[in-house]
Amino acid sequence: MLIDVVGIILSVLLSFLMILKSKNIYEKLIPLLSISTKISLLIILVSFFYNLPYIFEVGIFYLLLSIGGSFIIASFVSRSDI
Repeated sequence: MLIDVVGIILSVLLSFLMILKSKNIYEKLIPLLSISTKISLLIILVSFFYNLPYIFEVGIFYLLLSIGGSFIIASFVSRSDI
């Protein structure tokens, strides 16, 4: 379990580096949205290993909110003149 958690945290840090490196708003949007997905997977993974069903539901809810938020952010960015 520890290897999984460390792997997800390292991939979140790698996504942060990709956000800092990219110049275009569209190139920054993809790692930003992947960070929220990775964090929700981390919540679900921890709740699975510690057998906490209510935390699992929080992870699923956060995943659904991040997917909905990604659609809203993508539509806002595509309509703006950046």
